[in-house]
Amino acid sequence: MKIHLKKLLVRTRRTVEQIDFSDSVTFLHGPVSTGKSTIARLIDYCFGGELERTPAIQLEFVAVELSLKLGGYDCTIERAANDNQRVRVTWNGIDNNIGSVNAPLVAQSESLLDAEVYSLSDLIFYLCGITPIKVRQRSRDPESPLIRLSFRDIWWYCYLDQAHLDSSFFRLEDPFRGRKSQDAMKFFTGLHSERLSQLETELMQIIDEQRTKREAVLQIRSFISRFELGSELDMAGQLQETELALNMAKTERARLEITRYSETHPTDELRSTLRRLSSDIESISLAIAESTESIEEQRALRAEFITTKTKAERVTQAWEILEGVHCQRCPDCGADVLGRPQMEDQCRLCGSPKVDNRITSSLDQEVARRDLNERIDQIADSIARRERELNRMKKQLVKAKTLKESLDAQLQEELARYDSAFVENIRAIEGEIATLSERIRSLQRLQQMPHAINALEEEAGALQGRIDRSRRNLAEERDRLHNADENIIAIAREFKRIMLAISFPGVSEQDHVLIDPRNWKPAVVHGDQDWTFWDTGSGGKKTLFNVCYALAIHLVARGRGLPVPTLLIMDSPTKNISEDENPELIQSLYREIYQISRDQDEPKLQFLLIDSDLVHPDPPIQDFSERRMAGEPDAPSLIPYYTGP
Repeated sequence: MKIHLKKLLVRTRRTVEQIDFSDSVTFLHGPVSTGKSTIARLIDYCFGGELERTPAIQLEFVAVELSLKLGGYDCTIERAANDNQRVRVTWNGIDNNIGSVNAPLVAQSESLLDAEVYSLSDLIFYLCGITPIKVRQRSRDPESPLIRLSFRDIWWYCYLDQAHLDSSFFRLEDPFRGRKSQDAMKFFTGLHSERLSQLETELMQIIDEQRTKREAVLQIRSFISRFELGSELDMAGQLQETELALNMAKTERARLEITRYSETHPTDELRSTLRRLSSDIESISLAIAESTESIEEQRALRAEFITTKTKAERVTQAWEILEGVHCQRCPDCGADVLGRPQMEDQCRLCGSPKVDNRITSSLDQEVARRDLNERIDQIADSIARRERELNRMKKQLVKAKTLKESLDAQLQEELARYDSAFVENIRAIEGEIATLSERIRSLQRLQQMPHAINALEEEAGALQGRIDRSRRNLAEERDRLHNADENIIAIAREFKRIMLAISFPGVSEQDHVLIDPRNWKPAVVHGDQDWTFWDTGSGGKKTLFNVCYALAIHLVARGRGLPVPTLLIMDSPTKNISEDENPELIQSLYREIYQISRDQDEPKLQFLLIDSDLVHPDPPIQDFSERRMAGEPDAPSLIPYYTGP
């Protein structure tokens, strides 16, 4: 599941701060209260999380914009300080496949796209090309409906936040969130027993359906034999005789109509109604054409707004890059202009009066961005209203045409009536025709019984193929669950290897790790004893336990193609570990993380590390990026001008 961060723009009341992310490892370090953890929280905020409202965030934060790669799409996620219900997501994919929606955090009833996308979580999975599993909405209720796994449930394994590193093992101790965390591990490893239950239920339903159809065949044949309805050939003979009598009756009716000689008098009211309907149909057809053309124009306008928004962001970036550039030579003729005297209020190159072309403030940019978003949404609402009106007019057109056809038929019938002298004759012949027609319909229905028997027998035979396919799917699902067991064993082995590699206190080569898929709590077994995260005692060991387990999951996922996001954020992975007392432990931990980053192939696992002290990779890592945040001029805090708690 490819998720790759590119940059984070933090809009404050006075500045726009940009944090660039490396393709491999980004290391943020510095003293406390400089905004390091806030960067990770803002990334989490863009993915639908809650934002810790520190004093700096309350006073200065305006909006955040995260640029990233989701699957094959270049995406931008925008969220303002007061966006509590929705998040703006804009994407650009292959073949200029662009889109922009205001995705709700909680699933809504209407789909956002032409797919099963009802929330921000569904949209992230959709853009990444991943179909999440369905889990029970209430895990302890077997009758609870199945819902799609939420992205927030798997995000715990990608963002190790500082607050829970030494107090929670991926929320497994929480009676409510623990079930979601277990569902995430089932999704990662392929262990999902609900699918096996569904396949077994489906197989039983198909077998019952086949048995029902075969019993129906026996009952229909018993019914035909009991009432002596005859064979299919006998029914065909009776049907042929009745059809011959019906044709003779129709011929007699036609003869009576030919001999009729009387003037017809169709009502003027019926003619007037038909003329009015024709006019209405023409007006509605014209309105439908105009509405269709207007909808297409508004769709084109919405696409232009989305493109304008993207271009505006690129212009801002270009201005920031070229701001402060001075020409040494004339770009037209190449003459040296360094020696030319410069007036304070004139351009040294062309001599024109200087004009302040600086970009607008951060607040103005935010206002423009919100205005574009509102216009995109307004046009989308307008398109929806026009489409509803268009559908209403189409239904009205169909209704008018149907009424006109009925009235046309009525007019023709009125024109073709006999005068009173022929009423009795025509009634008699019509009664005979009706009787014969009903008899034909009855015979045709009875004639369908043998066909129905044959069809039921064929359907029962065809169901055998579905039964065989369902049994094959059951076998494959059981094999897949076997593969899931192998994935779980691989995670346990990798977990032990990483703990040994960093010299985890109390773990030796003779120990082994067990992961029970019933509760997903890894236990280290040492002789007759075993211990888990909750038995480590030390806060530092709990932190290391969390970090090692997350690394193991991501490494196995990379090697076995499991659907784990290719991003790991670790805020203070050496929490509660003293650099003075345990320098070897800290060095070995980061040495293992850097080695993982060096050895990986595509898709690469992207690391964002946050700690107080920088540990340099040795040997160096390509694209390694570090940023010191100390509240100093050469190492500013996240909000440079802010001073306060």
